[in-house]
Amino acid sequence: MIDINKEYFQREYAEKQRQEPDAIPTHLPSYNSLMHDAGGQIGNGRGWFVVWAGVPGLGKSISALSLATAALEAGETVAYVSLEMSKIQIMSRYAAIASGLDVNFFGRGPDKFNEVAWKQAQQKLRSLPPMYMPDTISSDWSDAVDFIKEAVEVKGATMVVFDYLQLASTGTESDIMRGISQMTTDLRQYTVESNIVTICLSQFNRETSGSNFKMRPRASGLYGGAYIEQCADVIVALSHHAYERDTEGNGARLWACVLKNRHGAVGDIPIYQSYRDLSQREALEDEMSEWPEP
Repeated sequence: MIDINKEYFQREYAEKQRQEPDAIPTHLPSYNSLMHDAGGQIGNGRGWFVVWAGVPGLGKSISALSLATAALEAGETVAYVSLEMSKIQIMSRYAAIASGLDVNFFGRGPDKFNEVAWKQAQQKLRSLPPMYMPDTISSDWSDAVDFIKEAVEVKGATMVVFDYLQLASTGTESDIMRGISQMTTDLRQYTVESNIVTICLSQFNRETSGSNFKMRPRASGLYGGAYIEQCADVIVALSHHAYERDTEGNGARLWACVLKNRHGAVGDIPIYQSYRDLSQREALEDEMSEWPEP
């Protein structure tokens, strides 16, 4: 217990507030500008638990890898837990995003794997800090915890990406809900205590991801509901209700909807997702007329 009216606390507070913000930038400048407090309009503040949500196939993993790549380019070490894809699958996507090269260059098979493109990608990847992944995919929560702790406490990871929350819990519906509650609480607590940033991907519930694709996503529609919503510092949803592929089929226009922000304002950020190099960027001002209404 502490009395915040006492001089010793107020000295500590003022000293903390005089320090430059120390945050991890993202690849989306408008998102960064919404993040105040420890975010300092730079990006995600250390100690923040951030949730990115979307229906299947909309770009959650592209978002996560883009966030990881931006952190790596800022000098951060990343721990990436995927319960959905192997490290081989992740590497193909990550190599494309980090290098800006066509993801098809990193396909399986002698006629699909492009050696020249791989050498170019390697040059980029080797210039970045480490990104650690588990040796194997496991849906056992204890395995994920052990990996995260080793990555943070031994390897020095400052950002954790967890893809995705609902895959780490099995059993009946009530078992899954209890599991999500416990995992969310554990991750949030560890994030704060370790002063790291955690990006946690999430699915929506059946009502949201079923027949209501015309309905704007809501934080209450997360599969796990109030547990995730209450723990998150920031919740971002990809706009299944406002999603359009371009006429050439090379990418899609959609929105990153900041539904909750404990550290600033909410807002909708227009993004373009390339299906060539899997890059994700903000819309340019002169492109805005092409975007669907959010």
